[in-house]
Amino acid sequence: MRKQKKKSSKEELLDAAIAILVDNPSASLSEVVKKAGVGRATLYRYFPTREALVKEIALLAIKQTDEAIAPIAAKQLSSQETLREMLEAIVPLGDRFHFLMSESSAYKDPEVAQAYNRQLEDLNTLIEELKREGVVAMDISNAWAVAAIDSLIWTAWYSVQTGYVAPKEAASLVYRTITKGLQPQ
Repeated sequence: MRKQKKKSSKEELLDAAIAILVDNPSASLSEVVKKAGVGRATLYRYFPTREALVKEIALLAIKQTDEAIAPIAAKQLSSQETLREMLEAIVPLGDRFHFLMSESSAYKDPEVAQAYNRQLEDLNTLIEELKREGVVAMDISNAWAVAAIDSLIWTAWYSVQTGYVAPKEAASLVYRTITKGLQPQ
């Protein structure tokens, strides 16, 4: 049995911040310190401001999303199968990151914006493939389809967090909404 590596103070702070911010997006840094069980000096060494902490969480969300999707791309599936597996991989991550909806300032950071825009470009490429397969109508603009899918993922995260939708059901509902709601007429 492999011994698990002890988390660093920074990782503990990020975990604590995510846990707190999921329940209370306006939580203070003092609440994060208390939950993480570290001193204020430790927090400020890694995250001198709330904005720095939120930026790090946003980058972590993007990284974890990329890691969840990477094995899917390697399978060379149809675009429809890729979409289904992508949603099944991404939607469960939302319980930790849905609070970023209320932290739009994180996406103004150049590093976060660049990484997020890269993900949106990847989604745009998938939209092109979905159009070629007849899943998305050719007369739907890519920009609209990307925005709709991105919004549906955020909506799934919110719906799971608030209890409107069961976690196991969310990805399926997003997939159904995309494939039936954007279907050619």
